[in-house]
Amino acid sequence: MSLPSTQHEALANLDPLLQPFEDINDNPTYSDQRSSFFYTPANVIIENNNSNKQSTLLPRILHYLERFSGIFYSLIASLLFTCSNFIIQQLDVVLLDVFLVRFVIQGFFSFGYILYKGYHPFSSNYHNLLILIRSIIAAMGSICFYLGLDLLPLPDLITIRYTQVVWTAILSSIIFRERLTLPTIVASISTLLGVVCVAQPSFLFTKSNITNGTLSIPMNNNSKQHISGMFIAMLCAISISLGIILMKKLLEYKVRESIMMFYFILTTFSLLLIKQIHFWIFSKTNHRKFHIPTIYLTKHFIAATSLATLQLIPMVLTQKAIKREHPSIVTVVQATDIIFALILKNIFLTEKSNRLALIGSTLVLISIFILGGHKFWLDRRNRIRLSTKIEETN
Repeated sequence: MSLPSTQHEALANLDPLLQPFEDINDNPTYSDQRSSFFYTPANVIIENNNSNKQSTLLPRILHYLERFSGIFYSLIASLLFTCSNFIIQQLDVVLLDVFLVRFVIQGFFSFGYILYKGYHPFSSNYHNLLILIRSIIAAMGSICFYLGLDLLPLPDLITIRYTQVVWTAILSSIIFRERLTLPTIVASISTLLGVVCVAQPSFLFTKSNITNGTLSIPMNNNSKQHISGMFIAMLCAISISLGIILMKKLLEYKVRESIMMFYFILTTFSLLLIKQIHFWIFSKTNHRKFHIPTIYLTKHFIAATSLATLQLIPMVLTQKAIKREHPSIVTVVQATDIIFALILKNIFLTEKSNRLALIGSTLVLISIFILGGHKFWLDRRNRIRLSTKIEETN
């Protein structure tokens, strides 16, 4: 029997790279969040009735902006997150060093929030071992995403990473013994076809069809770099999916999201530090010499670090979005990262996406819409059934 679709489960599917700090249980607005598509706030209805024919265009626009503010916040968060990663990708910097600095800053924010709330992150009451396992898996997903920025065009990387939505549904069906639904099967097929179109393996497609690339490093679908990038992007998607599933389990244990976030930041920082120590000291593929002024005090590195740190703003916007809109809708809207990445690449880069890449991205988007819409429909149906039962008992 499948688990009920709850707000916690929907929130757990939000983009881990934009995961907010605030705890769901501390804010009552999450407990009965409705979609702006099917629910109009009472104050808006009253104002519209009172205004009648005297209402002008401006108040109506303001009403709609307020009603759909959660979607707008989510769209702005996705745009800022994609644009910042696109710019960082074009700068001549060691990306993992950039995000290492970013996680130091983010860690201070997270630890400050925990101290402010009076929590004890290292208490034995918080299922520390399971939190640590989840943090390691989620950190691997995030690091794979940052590694992928060096290996793949941003649209390809984001498209493959967003297959996490389908992998989460499939793995949940296996681990939680949920019934595999028709929308999940259709979305899985759409995702598989989308991945094949984006990856364009040489045994299915000829070299003449391949035009993917970035401004600084031309891509060849048969190159080792492209193959490595696709593998890392897929590992990123699966790791994030496993992290989401473990997060669902931890939410059942009433573990606070801020505690999980703190462990995730600490683990990601530790793994990045180990990786970069190896890169600068032991790696044979590194042809750069470790020199602080020429590496860390350059305009490019400072700009990249600033942009990576400013990605905390999309986190805040995501927090505002899930306070105002149904989490399943926010999850679907976040997938516009793919569209924004395609637009940026085809406007600013010399080599454009070919038809197969565009078709692949579209297929992955369709799969996300199918699963997101299905989860939203289940939640709305359960809400109606619950309200009907309450009326019958009264």
